[in-house]
Amino acid sequence: MPSISEKRGRSEAILGELAELGLMLARELAAQARACEEPEQQVALVEAFHKTSRAVRLTLALDAKLDRDAARETREAETCLRQAAVKADAAPEPPTPAETRKTRVRNLMRRLLWNESEGDEYEHDMLADDLDARLAEASLAPDFEILPVEVVARRIAADMGLSGKIELSLCEPPPRPPGAAGSSPSLATADTG
Repeated sequence: MPSISEKRGRSEAILGELAELGLMLARELAAQARACEEPEQQVALVEAFHKTSRAVRLTLALDAKLDRDAARETREAETCLRQAAVKADAAPEPPTPAETRKTRVRNLMRRLLWNESEGDEYEHDMLADDLDARLAEASLAPDFEILPVEVVARRIAADMGLSGKIELSLCEPPPRPPGAAGSSPSLATADTG
């Protein structure tokens, strides 16, 4: 019986081959659509190109999701080991400002991801995983915690190629410079719903 790593390697090889074949087909369809002179046939070729390019994108997204799943499983195993070492009565640490910001952006984009995936749970999960990866990368930027949540969400949506509209129903208080004195202002809640 093949091991999990052997199965994973085989799956990655298959996904890579599918992506390559899909990309070759998409290129051929694009060339045929550009050369076609009959409008009906050109429409059919453009639609076939769109479906093929979407399949390539989904294949690449699945491959990336498998990588993220493996990394998450490793992190979860490490977290379980760390938690086992911590006393059961220890108080949980509050989320960092960056984690809070990521959660707010994720909540703001929830409906947009669902609309973009057209109700397909599998594609929605892949978009959500992609969003998590992009949020992790964005949180490394020095201005991540001071940019308005809406700006972060719009930048990530544009980077992901999402076409829907993001709107906050309430505005966020103006950002305070790091290290500013005074109590934290209460944040207005937004209808992210």
